[in-house]
Amino acid sequence: MQCIEYFQRLEAEGQGWELESRTREEIEEIESGKGSSSLYAKRTAILNNLYGVDIDEGAVEICKLRLWLSMVADIEDEPSEVEPLPNIDFNVRQGNSLIGQLDTDIESNEDGDSDLDSWEVKTRFEDVKEAIEKHKKAETSVEAQEWRREAEDRIEEHRDKFDKILRREFQDAGFDDITIEEIREWSPFHWPLEFADVFEKGGFDVFIGNPPWDMLYANRDDFFIRYDEQFRTYPSEEKDGVMEDLLTNPEVAWEWEDYKESMETQADFFTQGDVYKLQSPVVGGRTMPTKNELSALFLERVFRLSRDGVKVSLLLPGTIFGGVMGKDLRTHLLDHTDIENLIGFENKGIFEQIHRQYRFAILTFEYGGKTSRLRGIFNQRSMDVVYNIEDVAAEIPRQVLLNYSPEGRIFPSITSQVEADVLSKVVTQPPLDENIEGAWSVDMLTKEFVESTDKDRLQDSPDNADYPVYGGANIHQFEHDNTHTESLDNPRYWSQGMYDPPNSAQYRVREKKFNRGNLKRAIYDAFGGSETSKSQVQFVDKLLEEHRGHGLEEEDVLLDCTEYRIGIRDVSRSRDERTIIATVLPKDVICLHTINTFKPFAIEPEEEHLTESPLRSPYVRRFTDQELFVATGLLNSIAFDFLMRTKVETHIVKRELLESQLPRLTDGDDWFHYIAERAARLNCYGEEFKEMRERLGGIAAAVEDQERRELQAEIDAAAFHAYGLERRDVKFVLDDFHRVENPKLMGEMYFDLVLEKYDLLDQKGPLP
Repeated sequence: MQCIEYFQRLEAEGQGWELESRTREEIEEIESGKGSSSLYAKRTAILNNLYGVDIDEGAVEICKLRLWLSMVADIEDEPSEVEPLPNIDFNVRQGNSLIGQLDTDIESNEDGDSDLDSWEVKTRFEDVKEAIEKHKKAETSVEAQEWRREAEDRIEEHRDKFDKILRREFQDAGFDDITIEEIREWSPFHWPLEFADVFEKGGFDVFIGNPPWDMLYANRDDFFIRYDEQFRTYPSEEKDGVMEDLLTNPEVAWEWEDYKESMETQADFFTQGDVYKLQSPVVGGRTMPTKNELSALFLERVFRLSRDGVKVSLLLPGTIFGGVMGKDLRTHLLDHTDIENLIGFENKGIFEQIHRQYRFAILTFEYGGKTSRLRGIFNQRSMDVVYNIEDVAAEIPRQVLLNYSPEGRIFPSITSQVEADVLSKVVTQPPLDENIEGAWSVDMLTKEFVESTDKDRLQDSPDNADYPVYGGANIHQFEHDNTHTESLDNPRYWSQGMYDPPNSAQYRVREKKFNRGNLKRAIYDAFGGSETSKSQVQFVDKLLEEHRGHGLEEEDVLLDCTEYRIGIRDVSRSRDERTIIATVLPKDVICLHTINTFKPFAIEPEEEHLTESPLRSPYVRRFTDQELFVATGLLNSIAFDFLMRTKVETHIVKRELLESQLPRLTDGDDWFHYIAERAARLNCYGEEFKEMRERLGGIAAAVEDQERRELQAEIDAAAFHAYGLERRDVKFVLDDFHRVENPKLMGEMYFDLVLEKYDLLDQKGPLP
């Protein structure tokens, strides 16, 4: 509209000669036509540039009505003096845009011939385009209806060929007996046929969409509303009753079963077929099961419909950018599109019909090329940010997006440029699960002992018990009991030693470790078992029988609790002042599922070990004593907490923790001894750590509150240096750090102390 007004002004000022002939002709057409220039602009744009598709026929009609009303609003003259509004029945269409052929989907049949002859492919359905064009330009309703019917008939003539190709796709997905009639019940949408005039010119230039945020499943709300218009509004229990009453009708019951089967078939097509390739990512070596999130399917569909240079803007749920299922979609975005803006929102009053905790995002990108950096901001609570995104968004480099979550490819929820800059330094460190020669390595154990299934091995009293069974409420940073923190719970459970198998948690853990087969698998792999035809059990038992006279036994399994090890609280709550709660655990302690542990041993069998009974030499410590405490100190640091708080919501997820970056300090590195010694003094108090204190050269445990506070502040300050953060970075992290009411440690005085220690270390380096 602004262009039209500008050109009209040039014409009025006598400068129309500067315009191209085509532009002058259009200005003359506007001037000589009926209605305002605004109406002309809308009419032209709607008729020639706007297209849409929706599976809901009602939504299609509402869309067409709104487009018509937008034009009616611009009628300034008497309606009888205005040219008829355009016919847009073929601009907005009903159909299932997730099922159907795309322009590139014309494939060969079993004989190697295309189901569409070469002339049809070349001419792009000229007969269809001709009928649609005459429908759009019809000047009477009778003429419009005649050409509409003619166009629909011609589309139907071609549809059969596309449906046959689609049926082969279903057959390839395992539905051998499916019929074309069954497929047509899902309203497949064949893009090059329905929008023939657009695809003749190469396809769309822009995609704008708000795809459904639901999963594909048999939704009773969608079905039973056919029989009760108020069904969606009922409370859950009332829905149960209404549903039960409706299903007493045999016809309704049959249709309900047919609907569920239909939804299951569609879901299996998306899962098992070859059309959608970005819905089942491999994460941590495991293929994730497809959830059939409609928004994820729509995004992949847009990828397929786009060509280089196409602009896309979509409103999508937050799981696309933060959930593990979106990994391949995010990777495709980074490698095949140039992401322009990504604005993440928290639904704090934006959409009243959606839960306040729901997250969503506006994504805009240009298809083709790759993303070198994106402009993004997250956790927004107002749509106002859309109007000043260039002023408030952060420039996030590609390398940050790649390094932040190397396994899951999750995008960081950055809220400022300073945060992006700090994060870019933090993520240059190696992920915890990266194997580095000469450095300690991490393997994490979850659910060592599950209370719900093995409670018969637990007792409520320490009387006649041999060791406690710890849960997350029993530990804090550098603390393994309530000696220094009265708010820590005493152990809830205790258990017996290995001498009493039916009542021993340790014995049960050993049983599970034996059945899990880690030792067996290590021996099998180390001695070439995979090169034989024997099973793991056959190969390992025969090998051990040859060397020591008997096969593998439970006694060969060495429990993790026989060595000091790191435990991490599983739960992270908003009221917790730290996201990561880690400590070195005493020996013999068994952990409930609310504590994750770092395995203290790697299994590295050698031939000389095979004569042992029980096997012990294959178990090699992953950490030296000092490495154990430098790792604990870094895990508990504010710097690492800054990173993890961007990932963790309620629980510490193994994958998210292990792919997070931590300086892998070893003996000889700056800050190694400085952090290790202080963490050990904080952690090694009490009789349970007498052995460790001696192993570390007779260190003195820190027991006074002020001394412990000073030591932890020094660890936090040193960790900032280990991450390579400058003072302004440290100041930002401390100022931005999560505050809670009545903190145990993390008050303003503590933050000031950490900054003071940082400045001191910056001047003097890693002091003794």
